[in-house]
Amino acid sequence: MEGGLLTISAFMFSTDKKELVFASFGLYPEQITFETISALRKCDKVYLTCVRREKAGLLLSLFPKAELISAIPFEVLVLKVMGAFLKHDRVGVLDYGDPSFLCAFSERLRLECLKNKVGFKKYQAVSSLNAIISDLGLGDLGPAGLYLATVHYWDAASKFINPAVPLLLFSPDRARLAGAPDGLLARVVKDIQRVYPPGHDIYFINCQSASSGKKRARRVKVARLGRSLSGLKFDTTMYIPAIAPKKRA
Repeated sequence: MEGGLLTISAFMFSTDKKELVFASFGLYPEQITFETISALRKCDKVYLTCVRREKAGLLLSLFPKAELISAIPFEVLVLKVMGAFLKHDRVGVLDYGDPSFLCAFSERLRLECLKNKVGFKKYQAVSSLNAIISDLGLGDLGPAGLYLATVHYWDAASKFINPAVPLLLFSPDRARLAGAPDGLLARVVKDIQRVYPPGHDIYFINCQSASSGKKRARRVKVARLGRSLSGLKFDTTMYIPAIAPKKRA
């Protein structure tokens, strides 16, 4: 026992032909693919991890025996999913976003499966990156490309900021909700204000999704970035357009 919880290694289940299927419906349930539906219907047990019951009508119609477990802590969630292998051979998890893009839950379960010799398969879906690129018209990436970074690795990522290249910065909201460890968000503000002029625009973007609801975008100036970061909504991405080159006389 660790902190009152049973550890995953204590389950001691037989791993013969056991497999975890990690899938996603995309940003909202209507984006679920036939491939994902088919894979999860072959599972003995399915968990819905990111929707409340009042929003789960479509998913429960597809998987009537699925269990909703969206309102439990992360570590308990991992233990519950892995513990299902005590009774089942094929366990499915249906999350949102893309399991291959900034999904700590998918990666954690993959590592637990590897440690416990359980098969692991994931199915891709639409992510916030797909939606943002579409909404902002960045599909061709433009002449300078597009710089993607996450706040969690900001100290390394900040060294490569180029004001001539558009920047998409993911997870500033999650860093704030985690208490901005070691002054992380303060460093984000300082670095951005060092590189961009005070009057340059910054956009805070929320895609339409099961977690954040309707699509929203809010514009602020670089000079006001510090105040704006204090009230970010869940699943917000920061977009900073490139500074247009000065025209030659």
